[in-house]
Amino acid sequence: MQLIIILLATVSILTFLSGAIVFFGAKKKEKLRSAWFFIAAFFATVWMASISIFLTAGIDKMDTIDWHVKWTFVSAILIDVAFLAYVIWPEKKGKLVTFGFFVVGMILSALIFIKPALLYSEIILSNTGNTITLNIDVFYILYIMYFCFIVPTIVLTLLKQFVKTSSNRKRGGDLVVMISFGLSSVLVMISEIVLPIMSNWHLIWLGPLALSATIIAFYYSILRYRALNLSSIWLKIFSYIVLLSSVAIVYMIIFSLIFAALFRGSTPSIEVIILNFIMVIIFILLMPALDEVYASIRALIADQKPTNKKDVA
Repeated sequence: MQLIIILLATVSILTFLSGAIVFFGAKKKEKLRSAWFFIAAFFATVWMASISIFLTAGIDKMDTIDWHVKWTFVSAILIDVAFLAYVIWPEKKGKLVTFGFFVVGMILSALIFIKPALLYSEIILSNTGNTITLNIDVFYILYIMYFCFIVPTIVLTLLKQFVKTSSNRKRGGDLVVMISFGLSSVLVMISEIVLPIMSNWHLIWLGPLALSATIIAFYYSILRYRALNLSSIWLKIFSYIVLLSSVAIVYMIIFSLIFAALFRGSTPSIEVIILNFIMVIIFILLMPALDEVYASIRALIADQKPTNKKDVA
């Protein structure tokens, strides 16, 4: 569980910074569209934080956990509304479609905060794993149906833009985002909706990690296909943050697998994970300096090589 929380924290930081950098680095004419992506990234961060708090909450947190559970359900709505606006805003009826989903989403969100019993009846915190008792009734069905409409709308909009445009650059960017969003949405639906219906809340951390694939794909579409025009300095910052976070995530997964293999399935303590996480970040930050040292060593070695027969003699 410690590794999962570290991964969620890393992904949430990556997600928020990605949204912020896209917004502040976008050109003036794309500022509004990039703002929608920033909003999606912000609520994705809230969603990840709420899930992390729910997974780690002890029995003594019963008084405050209800607030985080509400935000877990509400943030999912706001993420998709903002991402829909980012995708469909330039379309002829994009603003109208966005407004419709926004109104319905706000109504559902308000009802969750005002009367959460419509969605769930009990929050159970225990040492074997925290769970929520859902009320599989009319409101829950409406909540699920909302995503069954908004997610296909996003994918179909990307597909329409892919088919409609004659620009290979634009088509490539739309294809990358469409595939990644579609695949991550399937994983989110399974881990956040299907499994919880069967009272399995142990895998809800898969949703945020799946969402990170969309963030990375979005970054790739900006870098490779110029889906948004970012200034070069912001693009460099964006690239470095994504690279740093991705390497750190991969390292932590490999480290935990090796640790579990060496110590018969046990998991490293939170202190060990944090220490390793800090060390890998320090190493990555020092890589430019290490490159300079390596270049200097190579230059010194080259100076020692004989250049003619006299030097050999």
